[in-house]
Amino acid sequence: MVVPEPPAFDWSSLTRDRAEILSAYFALFCELDPASIGSGEIVRWFRAQGRTPPSESLIRTVLAAVDVPRRGGGRPSNDSRATDTASPPLTLVRKQIPRSRKPPRR
Repeated sequence: MVVPEPPAFDWSSLTRDRAEILSAYFALFCELDPASIGSGEIVRWFRAQGRTPPSESLIRTVLAAVDVPRRGGGRPSNDSRATDTASPPLTLVRKQIPRSRKPPRR
């Protein structure tokens, strides 16, 4: 069975919002690992620049259409989560005398 290839990005449909999304992506691409860039990072980049971000759905649509490496959507799988490290061994604590406000009775 032949899998159809996705259509190439139609550059004639490039609008100002889409161009700004791509410029934000490539600005983040210089600083971050491409697999860690998602729509949330691009929204934060717009806000850090003092600009109103486009919708996250538009950002995801543009990144998918251009087919750039990016973080996948949804929750991370259990396989990709960090494993728990063993806690340090217990140490012996010296027993302390309880403190009270009143002096002991005689």
